[in-house]
Amino acid sequence: MNDTTAREDLAWIRSLMDHSHRFLGGTWRHQAVWGLVGSLGMLSTYLAVRATRYELIPWLWVGAVGAGWFYSLVLAREHDRAPIVRNAASQAFGGIWISLGVTLTLIGGISIFTGALAPQALSGVVAALFGAGYFASGFVAGLRWLQAVAVAWWIGATVLLVWASPHGLLLLAVMTVVLAIGPALRLRQLEQEAPYPPTAD
Repeated sequence: MNDTTAREDLAWIRSLMDHSHRFLGGTWRHQAVWGLVGSLGMLSTYLAVRATRYELIPWLWVGAVGAGWFYSLVLAREHDRAPIVRNAASQAFGGIWISLGVTLTLIGGISIFTGALAPQALSGVVAALFGAGYFASGFVAGLRWLQAVAVAWWIGATVLLVWASPHGLLLLAVMTVVLAIGPALRLRQLEQEAPYPPTAD
């Protein structure tokens, strides 16, 4: 009886993880969009700095972040219509990335408009926060490769915080392509490979 119960528990845990992997895989569109928004925003900011058109920077980010949030809300509405049973892990993923998005928007927006955070420090702070989001997601999902992505974000954040240079914007743009869009494509593959969770009757 105990062996049967143990096998049932293991099967339930495996099923929960598989369903969680599929849910996390389903977020790849959000991550790809924000990776694209972030990399283009950083590149545009770098070009504005090089051209000494600093007045354009806040409005570049208003447009980029506004477009990112709009598209994320559209994707979220479509995802809510999908017949997927939510579990604790899926709720955790949603909480992690929504809170990270709001935090980044507040820190970046307020700093750009008020100078509350030094421009040379902003890139490093953004990278460190992304590292936290990826590590937490990898921890909940049991995906070590996602935690490795977090470590790469933290290494980049350390470089950006120590290396105070406008060229850090280019480095962060490259990091965003590699460490946000890259994992998004891997999550897309994960979504296709993982089994569909049961639907609610």
